[in-house]
Parts: sequence; C-alpha cells; structure tokens
Amino acid sequence: MAKHMPAAPAAWRWAAFTAFVLVLFYWTPLLAPDATIQWNALHLHYPAQHYFSEQVRAGHLPHWVNYVFAGFPMLSDPQTGGFYPLNWPFFAAGVTPLGIQMEIVLHAVLAIWGAFLLLRRLTARTAAALAGALSYGLGGYFASHSSHVGMIQAAALLPWLLYCWERAGAGNRLVWLARAAAVAGACFLTGSLGSAVVALLFLILFAVWRRMDLVGLAMVVLASLAVSTVVWLPALTFWQYVRPAGFLEALAPRALATLFWPDALGLITGAYRGGADPTRSYLYSGLLLVPLAAFALRRQDLRGAALLLTGVPLILTLVHSADHWFAAALGLSILVTYGIAELEIHWRREWVPLLVLAVFALDLCASNSWLNPLAYARMSYQEISGDGEKAMQSLDGTFSRGLRLEVPDGFALFGSLNSSILAHVESTAGYNPLQLAAWRDYRTAAPANRKLVDGLSAAMIVSPAHEQILPNGTYLPRAYFAPHVAGVASLDESRRLLPSLDPAAHALVQVPFSGVLQDPAARVLAISVVEQGLRVRYRAVSPSLLKVATPFYPGWQARADGESLEVLRVDHALMGAVVPAGEHEVVFAFETKHFAAAAAVSALAALGLLLAGLRRQPG
Repeated sequence: MAKHMPAAPAAWRWAAFTAFVLVLFYWTPLLAPDATIQWNALHLHYPAQHYFSEQVRAGHLPHWVNYVFAGFPMLSDPQTGGFYPLNWPFFAAGVTPLGIQMEIVLHAVLAIWGAFLLLRRLTARTAAALAGALSYGLGGYFASHSSHVGMIQAAALLPWLLYCWERAGAGNRLVWLARAAAVAGACFLTGSLGSAVVALLFLILFAVWRRMDLVGLAMVVLASLAVSTVVWLPALTFWQYVRPAGFLEALAPRALATLFWPDALGLITGAYRGGADPTRSYLYSGLLLVPLAAFALRRQDLRGAALLLTGVPLILTLVHSADHWFAAALGLSILVTYGIAELEIHWRREWVPLLVLAVFALDLCASNSWLNPLAYARMSYQEISGDGEKAMQSLDGTFSRGLRLEVPDGFALFGSLNSSILAHVESTAGYNPLQLAAWRDYRTAAPANRKLVDGLSAAMIVSPAHEQILPNGTYLPRAYFAPHVAGVASLDESRRLLPSLDPAAHALVQVPFSGVLQDPAARVLAISVVEQGLRVRYRAVSPSLLKVATPFYPGWQARADGESLEVLRVDHALMGAVVPAGEHEVVFAFETKHFAAAAAVSALAALGLLLAGLRRQPG
C-alpha cells in the first residue's frame, strides 16, 4: 500500500486544477445576476423540460401538450430529453433556467473527464491528456452549442463511449461492451438522435484505427438501439409528419478560419460576418490546437488516425451538418494529445506539457467563455423573458379553457417563444425547429385568410403593430359542425384550397371516409378540455362530421358511448370524426403510438445492460 501513496496527491492536484479551470469558465453563467441561458435553451429546452417535469411530478407523462401550435405531440419529439437519466434529477427538483445551465455545466465536466480518461489511456501522458480534454470539453463546439442542450449532452458522452470500447479490448470484454452500449443508448436518449448516430459512426472509425471487432460493434449498436427504443420509435412516426425549419446547415468552409483565430468571422468583436447561424460557424478550441495536431503527424502511425478521426468527420460537417463538428473536435483532441507528447519527447523537457496545459486553460476560458457571446446571454433571465412571461401568465383564466390566443409566429412580446407552455395558456404559436408539416401549411395560409385563425378557436389575437391583445368576435369553438363536407384526394389538394376555405361553412376531409349525412342543424352542447384530450357532447339527427380544432396526428383516438370512431384529417391540418346520430358524448384522447411497447423494450434492455455492466469477472 505504501508504494501507491505518492500517486494520491498528484491525482488531487490534477483534479483541483481542472475544478479551478471549470470555475473560471462557468463562474459568470452560473452565478452572475446578469447572465442566463439563451436562444434554443431559453425558447425550446427550458419550457419543454419544465412542462415535462411538472407533468411527471403530477403523476402522468405529457404525450400531448395543448399550449403551443394549438397542440403538439410532445412525447414524440425527441428533443425534450425526457428519458435521459442525467436529466431526471433536474426534473425531480423542478426545471429552472439555472437548472438548464447546470445541465450544460454537468456535461462539460463529463466531456472533460471522459476525454481525459480516454486520452490518458491512449498516450499514458497525464498533463497532455488533460490539455487535450480541455480542448474538447471547453472547446468551440461546447461554447457555440451551449443553447443546444441535447447536442452537447450527446457530445459529452462520446469520449466515454470510446473509453469503454478501448477498455473492452484489454479484458472483461462483455462488461465493457455493455457499458459502451449503455453510453451509446444514452446518446440517443438525450434526444439529439443525429448526434447519437454520428457518435456510433465515430466509434466505427475509432475501431478501424484501434481494434476492429465486428461482433462487438454489432452488440453495441443493437443494444444501444434497444435501450433507446422509447425515444427513436415514436420519433420515426414524428419525422414522417414534420417539416424541419432550417434544422440542418452544413459547415461553411470560411468557418474553418475560426480553428486558428476565435474572431476570424468577427464574432468576438461584434462585427460578425459569417453565416446566418453563428452557433454553426465557431470552432475555436485553442490557439495551439492545429499546430500541435499537425506536429503529431510526425508519427507515421497517426496519419491514418488523422484521416479517419478528423478528415472523415470534417467532410461530414461540410456536406451534411455543422452540428456534427463534435466528432472532428474529438479527433483533433486526440491528435493534440499525441502532439504534446511528441513535443515533450522532442524537447526533452517535462515542463512542456504543463506549459501547454496552462496556455490551453487560459486561452479557452478567455476566448470561449469570458469574451464569447455564444456561451451565455449577457442579460438576466428577468431582462430577457421575465416581464413577458408574467404578461403571459396574467392571461391564464382570462378566457375559457379550450379557447386560444393567436400570436404571430416568432413574436417575442411574451419573452420565451414558448412562454405559453410555462403559463398554461393555449396558443396557436410556439417555437420548435421541427413542426408538423400540415400545420405549417395552415399557418402559412392564415395571414391571407383570417377565417383560418377563427377555425383555431382563437378568442383573442395579439396585434403586433400595437402590441395589444384584442378580442376576436368571429372565433369558432374548439369543436363544431360545419354544414357542408367535401372530400379531397390528397394533401396537395387541401393545401391549395386553404386560401379560400371558410371553416365555419365547409369542412375538407381527406378521402376515403364514409357514413356522412351531414346534419346542417347539428349542435355541440358542451365541450370539456383536459390536458391530453377533450370531451364533446353533441346532438345530430344523422351521422355527421364533427370538426375539432386540434392538429391531426397519429395517436388520437375517439370513442362515442364506448364505440371506437375513426379520427380523420380535416381542413388539411386539423382533425375530426364522423359521429353517430343522436345525443352522445364523444371522447378524444391522445397516446403516443407504440409507446407502451417501446418503453417495455427500453426497460428490459436497460436492465440487461445494467446487470451485464455491473457484473464482476473472475480475476
């Protein structure tokens, strides 16, 4: 035991140094009163996680949320991250803007820790490994994507995936493969499914370089997909119905200049001249990054690694999406670590890696946190969103449940673009890079045909010109009967008819449908709206189409007196059902398709990986 005593203080010194750097990097966004989250973290992740937490603590899962886009399939959207285990403590405590910032910091710590373990195992150089780890975990990807919570969570897990794979080749193979599969599955559970796929592709590239094991790779891929079934299976349906709004953007070649200088595109000085989205144009991970990575190529055995781990991911970002840069960033961090080791050998000075480590730490703190506008907002949450959020909350109870507020898309009068979720006010607007395609068509046609807004049960309308909320005297109820029903053969046909549609007089129903003898005098007697459904009592003398001002999406079910009814697509984007004659109550309820089966598969796979990953092996 005495022989191991000297190692402990050294380990504590490295840990203390890392903690000190993290404090320097995140002190302001965590503790300063004039700093908070911004952009997607503010508008998308915080409201979604807050609502998910609120609903789970109330005892049920939010399959559907009523408060944005006139209704939205929340549990089908993977971006919420509701099933990612490292989010659960925040859900249990209640999600706040500071909580979202703490999620970001937690994953920076994980990225550094995982990268350090991986790089030290590859090079056996502690100081060099820590410098490489800082270049990754505090690098340009984590700084620029600080508002994309799911992306940085998945990126933070990538080094752990490679570390588990590397350990599997040194013994206890099945145990470490199970751990690798658990990490890969967690990448999917973050909700950033594109990042998770890239992580698996990078694992394959890493395996080609270090140790090819086709059986092991197949086990990791299949087990990770099994454990994350609860996320990706509903997402498969979701993607069939959504239309991305600028979701993917390839890396602009000019952004590569930020590898050498953080202000190459004018971001730091406020004269930005890059692409439309600066979060996809900032790559800086240290002034020494590229020179040290190049210096590592003195070793011929690393040239293949450079091509696999940096060249291939770089091409992927240039032709597909800049959001995948984290893979190339980790490849560069691997080369940097080897480059520092080569520098130490070349100069034969033990202090060289320590000096490089100090330069990286100071450089990254200054460039990627203290001076970088992408890292966090330089205003308080109250300044950005607080007053608007209070204004939205004041509307709760102003008008009857089941009626909506019409807000122009992208209008930030109420702070967060999804403040209606936080305030529990039903709204026609919202923010999400992924929106239901037919809903976008309907919203696009609405400015030229204001009757479509009436058809959304919008009892109050925000006037952007006067920043006032005005009553809408022509709104239609949440559920109603139109006197005339017409069939349309396709979505293209119903889209063409939207500009001239009067929802009060006509209903467009996608064929085939049957059984309609529309009663022009049919009446809705009562409507009761709940979180994930509604009840409608009506009277009709013949089977008639009941229109419901809620977006059509698979998973909606309708029953009248115990009898199942087919839910139809109505008016291109909304839904309805042909209800039987007489006076009845029809109940509409939503549950994510295949959710129960997907959750069962994920639970069983997670249990299997837990037992395998914790199993003790002889010796």
